[in-house]
Amino acid sequence: MSEYDFLYKIMYEMTTVFESSTNPNDLILGLKQIFRSFCVLDEFTIYTYDPVSKTMKNFAKPWEIIPNGKIADEINEKFAEFSKQQNFIKKDKNIFFPLYKQGKITGVVKLECVIEEEILNKILPLLIRQISLAVVHLQYFEGVKNNAKFYETVRNIMKITETQYDLNYVLPIMGEMIDGFIREHLIYIFMKKSGKNEYRLIWPNKCLIKDIDKHLKEIKERKSIIEDNGKMCIFPLTENKKPIGAIVAYNPTDNLNKGEIEYLEQLSIQASTTVSKAKEYMTILQNATLDALTGLNNRHMFHQRLKEATSNAKRQKTELCCIMTDIDFFKKVNDTYGHAVGDLVLKTVAKTIKKGLREYDIPSRYGGEEFAILLPNTTLDEASMVAERLRKQVEKKKINIEDYNIDGVSEISVSISLGVSRYDEKTMKDSEDLYKKADTGLYQAKESGRNRAVVAN
Repeated sequence: MSEYDFLYKIMYEMTTVFESSTNPNDLILGLKQIFRSFCVLDEFTIYTYDPVSKTMKNFAKPWEIIPNGKIADEINEKFAEFSKQQNFIKKDKNIFFPLYKQGKITGVVKLECVIEEEILNKILPLLIRQISLAVVHLQYFEGVKNNAKFYETVRNIMKITETQYDLNYVLPIMGEMIDGFIREHLIYIFMKKSGKNEYRLIWPNKCLIKDIDKHLKEIKERKSIIEDNGKMCIFPLTENKKPIGAIVAYNPTDNLNKGEIEYLEQLSIQASTTVSKAKEYMTILQNATLDALTGLNNRHMFHQRLKEATSNAKRQKTELCCIMTDIDFFKKVNDTYGHAVGDLVLKTVAKTIKKGLREYDIPSRYGGEEFAILLPNTTLDEASMVAERLRKQVEKKKINIEDYNIDGVSEISVSISLGVSRYDEKTMKDSEDLYKKADTGLYQAKESGRNRAVVAN
């Protein structure tokens, strides 16, 4: 093969790799294959300079800071040397060359290989600029993807209150959405306690930040709090310019960059609006009777009907039972297929439950993915049979999700767990004890494997 043909082949393969690479790992894998066509390659690593943390990072793992030591010293040393306009540095089997962006050194590539000197001198000067352009292109592409994902996250946070209004449900959904967008930092959501300058953790279940209470007490209006050069950032949730909560981003080893901080500031503004809307809806719906999404009785109405049903059973000496049920692994449905599909699942399960009951039975959406059913004039054995029938009907129901354009999935199925209890005026001092006992049965059903009905002990 002539020298011209050899160079043409390498450049053609390089272009093909650049065009087909959609992420750093694709690019690095393709470049490794090309280099192995003309040398014995053991290592190929791209390091890029992060101006926020002022450190070098592995291009394929930007969330990791290279720990202090031999490798960090070696890469930092070569980065400094390339500022003196050197094309590449060869030391034994190790070869280093710079990456450029708009004429400035922005990174270092390290090769560990055995290569002929003549090939090295002919090919490397050509490849340096080409690889630099490919890295810049992927960084730009990643920025575009982040922008698209940001606007999608904003839109999804806006849409939560179209079907949900219970803050105990809304806030965890928001936390999951923001956590999915800012993947390298832990995300926490706090809400301010009424009338106090204290905050309680809403999502997730545990916070790893020491002295977080002290930092949260420093929140004033809409001003973000940036600590430890961006390792911990607090973004206030506000209502009428007063703090009502906070989104906290934390990573003990890495900083939020300027773009991520701007994203989170905008997300906190939209999240504040969503929380305010949910609170308004809750106020309005306190006097309503039906759940907006499923059309069943809402939680407020359930408790009202519970009092009526227990009073009637006590007065008329009739049987009364309760079933508490929720959808198994519902969070996984939302995470896998999105919250629009999750809403469809809720509506489908509610419809299936209602269809499987008598006209005078009382189904309600208790909250989130949990449903409560009152069964007047029903013995415990009969209620247990109803629960098992509902379980089977939900299990065999196929939910069509073709309209949501999810690759390779046209329908899904879910299951439910159920707890059953019977009203006993001798042992139950309050009407609430009836559904609480059914809830104990539900817990037992979930602990023993889910997709089953358990009569509470």
